[in-house]
Amino acid sequence: MERNNLYKANTMGDDVYELMKKDILSLEIKPGTMITEQIICDKYGISRTPSRHVMQRLRDEGLIHSIPYKASYVSLLDFDSIRQLIYMRTAIESRVIRDAMKSKSDDLLRRLEESLKKQDKLLQGEFTPDEFYALDSEFHKNWFVETDKCIVWEEIQKLLVHYTRFRMLDIVVVKNFHAIYEEHKKIVEMIREDRFEEVEQMITKHLNGGIERLGDKIYGEYADYFIKA
Repeated sequence: MERNNLYKANTMGDDVYELMKKDILSLEIKPGTMITEQIICDKYGISRTPSRHVMQRLRDEGLIHSIPYKASYVSLLDFDSIRQLIYMRTAIESRVIRDAMKSKSDDLLRRLEESLKKQDKLLQGEFTPDEFYALDSEFHKNWFVETDKCIVWEEIQKLLVHYTRFRMLDIVVVKNFHAIYEEHKKIVEMIREDRFEEVEQMITKHLNGGIERLGDKIYGEYADYFIKA
């Protein structure tokens, strides 16, 4: 019986961890929000032991920052890390896209066109930022799949704790979904027409788009979301 209760507690802890991680990455739980084991217990209806494990897992992933003997908070966004991650992703993704263009299978173009259709259909109705972000990620994953670089894609995702939330801030605040969609269309056109020389410039512009769209809001109304320089 005790073993069953322990298994149930661990399972509930896993569920709460996944839910909290999703809420933090989507900014449902905002950067700087105070988090305690008791808050997790009260909000999600679990006991202290699994809530402690949830806290530790989120801390290990950099989503929660703890000040010893004081408090724990949802970690603030590190703008310097975001810039460097964009630089890293631009370098890797530009290379992967060029490799994908060399093979440029019919299957790749078909999957990219299907992704564009999904995005267009989503934009025609009501949708959540999470839904658009999922399609955006699916779109970019295509050239990693095409070049058999799925491990690279997964490793990039693990490093994007700050960047993922920054992208969500761009999507939630600016809500210029059509601008992102139009850039996706241009990328597909570039791949179809073998315009190798434009890859780095286009991907640099696309991945840095959030910085441009958010503009002064980063230093103004959302300054509290970021680590002070």
